[in-house]
Amino acid sequence: MKTFKKLWGEFKKFISRGNVLDLAVAVVIGAAFTAIVTSLTNDIIMPLINSAVGEGDLSSLCTVLKAVYLEDGSLDMTNSLVINWGNFIQAILDFILIAIVIFAIVKIINTVRDAGNKLNAQAKREKEIRRRARKLVKSGIAEKEAKAMAEEQLKAEQAPAPATPPKPTVEELLTEIRNLLAENAAKSEKGGNSSENGESDGQKKD
Repeated sequence: MKTFKKLWGEFKKFISRGNVLDLAVAVVIGAAFTAIVTSLTNDIIMPLINSAVGEGDLSSLCTVLKAVYLEDGSLDMTNSLVINWGNFIQAILDFILIAIVIFAIVKIINTVRDAGNKLNAQAKREKEIRRRARKLVKSGIAEKEAKAMAEEQLKAEQAPAPATPPKPTVEELLTEIRNLLAENAAKSEKGGNSSENGESDGQKKD
């Protein structure tokens, strides 16, 4: 009995995990979504494409390399050597159409989600402004001025941090070092020339 209770407790803990429930919901919705996309492709889009082919559908397009006929004169598709390139084209079209439909639906869902997130963020911002404005009003500030101050405070807090200057690259560092070395060499050479000139002047005086 204790073992059964222990197993039941572990099972409830496992089944109540968020990722398991999310996975179950995703499987159910995915199956329904696949049925919708398949119906749209097979029942609406593909008949329009097949009507352009004429008799039959894309799967009927083929090239017979070696024909074997039955007694009634019809082609034996089982024993004949046939390249069913119509099936290949139809498989490609199915993939493209399904991908387009999935992309369109996901795009719509993401657009609606982004709009909802934007509205939620705006609602939270307005709520925070009202909360801060009430505090300022209690301190003796007029309601209109308090709301403006609350908006400025929230705007200042949400402002992005100033961008840090980019770090110099290795080439820039090497160029800077080369320029410093050249500058120091020029200074040293200038100082040496000044010393030589001073010595020459002293010898002339002597």
